[in-house]
Formats: sequence, C-alpha cells, structure tokens
Amino acid sequence: MVGKTPGTYTSIKRDVQNRFAYMFFAPPASVAGWSYCRPVITVDATFLKLKYRGVLFAVVSKDTNNQIFPLCFGVADSENNEAYIWFFGEMRKAIQIRRELVFLSDRNQSIANGIRKVFPEAHHGICLYHFEKNLKQRHAKATVINLFQSAARSYKHEDFNQLMSQLKSIDKKTYNYIMEEPPKRWARSWFPRRRYDMLTTNIVESMNSVLLKGREMPILRMLDFVQEKLREWFYERRKKVK
Repeated sequence: MVGKTPGTYTSIKRDVQNRFAYMFFAPPASVAGWSYCRPVITVDATFLKLKYRGVLFAVVSKDTNNQIFPLCFGVADSENNEAYIWFFGEMRKAIQIRRELVFLSDRNQSIANGIRKVFPEAHHGICLYHFEKNLKQRHAKATVINLFQSAARSYKHEDFNQLMSQLKSIDKKTYNYIMEEPPKRWARSWFPRRRYDMLTTNIVESMNSVLLKGREMPILRMLDFVQEKLREWFYERRKKVK
C-alpha cells in the first residue's frame, strides 16, 4: 500500500463489491511506545473534506513526560457501530490490552458501543468539555454549569454531593439530565480508575488540528501526510533524548 512503512500495522476492510470501506493503521513507533504511556486513551473522529466525505479516527495517549503520544488512526464512511467495532478490533490487535485501561471520548453512542464490545475490561469516561457543551446547548444557567464543573472536578464524595445538591435545588431538570450518566463516567471523585488528571479529550482535538491540512487530501495522500508528520515528531523526540 502507498505510504506503508516497515512494521506499520495496517488493515483495510472492503465491502461486498470489493470497494474500500474502512482503513486502520498504527505506526511501529506508536505500538512500541504504548507500553510506556499512561493507560488512558482518548478517541475522536473528525470529518474529511473530500468529495466523498467520510471521517478520520484518531486515538492518542500521553507518555510519562506528559506529552501527546499518537497511537493509531483510521478512516470510515461515518461514525457508526460497525465502523467503531471494526476499528477498535484492529486497534486491540495492534496495541493489545493494558491493565486499568481507560478510554475518554465525547458522548457518541457508537464509540461507547464499540468500546463495550471490543474492550469490555476498560472503563469508558466522558470528556467534561463535551458534557459542558451539551449543557450549554440545553441553555443551562451559568450558575448551574459552574456547579457542575466544580462537582465534576472535586476530589471528595462529600464535596461532589454537596455541589450536586445545590445544582438540584436550582435546576432539577438539568440535574436529572446530568445524572442520566453515572458519575463514575465523568466525576473525578467517583471515577474508579486513575485518569492522570485527563478530564477532557483536548489532546486528541489538538491532534486533529495539526492534521487539518491532510483532511483536505485524497485518502492515500492524507495517510502519507499523517505518517510523514508522525515520523517528524518521533525523529525530533529521539534527537532530544540522545
């Protein structure tokens, strides 16, 4: 395949008419370095600006130096259950499972379904930025949003309960909406695993911003662009540690 480098984990799924359907790839440096990263993975998808549209999947983590660490990428027609289940299946083959693994994403149900199906051992958390955005779209008052932010970021159950009680007294409807999602998915004090202070998916959003130019290219050229960018990053990092 064009752009494939030795050791790169690459997989393509075709439809019944042998046309391109899904694409997955994980650079060898990412696969090798994953075991030295924090076991927290952020997932996001962004639209491609091509004639036939589609989406680019991006998965990143953080290394022990608190730097963004790209793991794997994929291309699909849209964000749907089948695409995510296939993508996560290929990802599991490439990077394997880690103890105490955590996924972070927005509230996309297809992401949740894919993680539940392919990584049942992992815990799936919700990005606080996107949750707050949902509240703003529902026209929640600023006071309510501030209470939610404080409750979600609090370290103690007692503080969480007190803040959420205040929120409930101001806006019970929004309180009920928030609590539809179990606090263990979004509240720091109730989160069952370490998330290393990663409360949002900002790191994967940053990756999408860097790859903005590539999203305007044909798929194979875009994948070349992504891999060239990753090779530059890994090369620069390797120089710094010598």
